[in-house]
Amino acid sequence: MDDQEHAIRRGRRRFLAIALGAPLLGGMIGALIVGQVADEGWAAWSAGQPPEWARITGLVLIVLGVLVELGALVWAARRGRLRSSRRSPLWAMSMRKRSRLVKQVRRGEPASDADLPTLTVVARQMVDGGWWPVLAAGLVVFMLGQALARSTSGVALGVFGLAAAMFALAGWHVHRDARRAAEFLRQHAPEAPAV
Repeated sequence: MDDQEHAIRRGRRRFLAIALGAPLLGGMIGALIVGQVADEGWAAWSAGQPPEWARITGLVLIVLGVLVELGALVWAARRGRLRSSRRSPLWAMSMRKRSRLVKQVRRGEPASDADLPTLTVVARQMVDGGWWPVLAAGLVVFMLGQALARSTSGVALGVFGLAAAMFALAGWHVHRDARRAAEFLRQHAPEAPAV
């Protein structure tokens, strides 16, 4: 059991490193691109401050985005969703194996040699993660507010828009997978025991 616990902790740390490192790396690359473009003079579509209406709207959207983020985190903490998969045995599995299990749940078609209790755990975690799109929506609203309140550059607005679109797409994907996982649980494993 000690080896299993160690593997679970190692898997969680690896996931957190990727989940924190990828956006950080993307933000650094985006900042470098915007900085390089600004140095070349391409970014100056307008000089000075953004219009007053854009700054006010941007500040309102920033506050709204922060409130959505905080509200989602408080809701998830009170419902136990933040820690629901903390000790899951799926953390000890390789990314490839977890990916195969998630694909089976998404399709709603377990493989012939599938372990139904493990697929049930995967589906339950996908359902429990269905609240993450609210975080993505809060980030999109927050980033739109940042873009409106501070940016006069067309390139900077484009980078903010691209990042917001990526968060919105990721949120939609998670929401869709949570619905498919709930359908999987209804059809295939309503009473299956957890692993």
